[in-house]
Amino acid sequence: MATSAEIHPNIPHRRNPLDLLRDIRVIQVIGQIAFTIIIVAFLSILVTSVFNTLQRQNLVPSFAFLDNRAGFDIGDKPEWYTQDSKFIDAFAVGVQNTLRVVSIGLVLTTIIGVFLGIFLLSTNWLVRNISKVFVEIIRNTPLLVQLFVWYFVVMLSLPTFQEPLTIPQEGIAAIPIRLLIYVVLFVGVSRYLRRYDRHSSTRAGIIAGLASALIVIEFAFWLSNNVEGWSNTYGKANFFDASFWLYLIISGLLLGATRFASLLKQNRWAGIGVIVGQLIGWLLFYFGIVPNSAFRLEMQPAIFMSIRGFAFPEVLPTTRFAEWLAFIILGIVIAVGIWVWAGRVTETTGRVIPRFWYALAAIVGGIVLGWIVVGIDPAPANVPVLQEEQIVYMPLEEARASNLLTSADEALISRAPLLFILPERGRFRFDQGTEITPEYMALLIGLVIYTSAFIAEIVRAGIQAVPSGQVEAARAVGLSYSQTLRMIVLPQALRVIIPPLGNQYLNLAKNSSLAIGIAYTDLFAVTTTIMNTSGQSIVGMIIILVVYLTMSLSIATVMNWVNQRFQLVTR
Repeated sequence: MATSAEIHPNIPHRRNPLDLLRDIRVIQVIGQIAFTIIIVAFLSILVTSVFNTLQRQNLVPSFAFLDNRAGFDIGDKPEWYTQDSKFIDAFAVGVQNTLRVVSIGLVLTTIIGVFLGIFLLSTNWLVRNISKVFVEIIRNTPLLVQLFVWYFVVMLSLPTFQEPLTIPQEGIAAIPIRLLIYVVLFVGVSRYLRRYDRHSSTRAGIIAGLASALIVIEFAFWLSNNVEGWSNTYGKANFFDASFWLYLIISGLLLGATRFASLLKQNRWAGIGVIVGQLIGWLLFYFGIVPNSAFRLEMQPAIFMSIRGFAFPEVLPTTRFAEWLAFIILGIVIAVGIWVWAGRVTETTGRVIPRFWYALAAIVGGIVLGWIVVGIDPAPANVPVLQEEQIVYMPLEEARASNLLTSADEALISRAPLLFILPERGRFRFDQGTEITPEYMALLIGLVIYTSAFIAEIVRAGIQAVPSGQVEAARAVGLSYSQTLRMIVLPQALRVIIPPLGNQYLNLAKNSSLAIGIAYTDLFAVTTTIMNTSGQSIVGMIIILVVYLTMSLSIATVMNWVNQRFQLVTR
């Protein structure tokens, strides 16, 4: 039998609305709408119930309490914060303390983690295994336990404020002139050894001989200064001394024995270098050719460590800082120009130019030249000082000797771009310098060490992800281990390293909230105090969530941008 649609083809067919329920897409949309309505209704009921409960207790959520007086002190606080400050000022101090830890921690944990990751793949057995044990212990220990160890075991074991540890020790320090000769000799020998292959026997002999000579010289000086009977050995130069000829004969016999020693067949030149080096070192000491004089410097403590915390030198920019900064910027611009020019020359001609060292020399030259030019003007002879509520002029040295100049005055008078103010310990506190509490130091060290262990594993995995053929090809064309790592391995490994590295950065930022365990007043600790004082728990938790969410999203945004920059571009 024919249907109505077949009999009347021009008449539109009316569909039953219930037919829509047979469409799976419609059912999915209806289900999602229903689920959303249920969730919204549940949250509305929950929020209304909580709001009514708080209203009955006269604790309606509001941000108006932020203008009220805080009434509590904060351990790590700036000078402007007092108990009379507002709650919003206390929040600002908490955010500042959190950012101090996170910002510095991100930099330090990256540096330490990268080096640890490289050490995990070192060819040196001792370095590789020490790094592995360190990483495994740190990764498998809870962070809060490590924070307790750093604070209660390490920081609280420091000496008292009256007898702190200082770096360097106060007094007169003698710097032997021979150490400067060692530095010059080391640089010269390093440049000379570049002409030899890394596994050359001649190179091994020279290195062994130099090390042997320096060890013998220093050991001989130690004997002459600490052992009775050796005090007259330096510069003795007595050809008729039997011990002199005995030493020569024994050294000659040892040198001749290297030709027949079966254990030295593979390292004969190194053995010869050791024997010749110790002989030359002894002769230089015996005939007094190595200088025994030293520079004497008056040492002032720059770092104080005690149970009350740490004190470091304070760095203040002076009125000449802007001029010095212009020279630094000029050096950076020149360095960038050298880098680009040298890169183009290498690409077009194949001639290798050490552009890194040239660029570094340009930056260092700008810093040094700017410091000299800016500070060439002499300091004023007389300066104004406040004395008996009147401004009088007196000689600069007299004002300094009388302690009439503040740090701000010194910054105005100084002709140097930067003013370094050493810590000065008073009776109960440091009168000048930068103080850091033990809670901050324990938290920073704990976060950096803990996160760097995970970053080390990420770096190790990223390096091992690079095909071994890349490394073999790099070594085949003559690149050294450091050049292979810097130019071949790390650029490719970064594509694997950066994504999980961003996760560890986020973990460091969020783990900083554990500071409450060691009484460091970060955002979480300050907000907890504010919630207990004001009763505004919901508003306080909202502020904590917003701050940590903003900080995490900022880190994630930066890392996503970096990840896109290092991704392999394909068609």
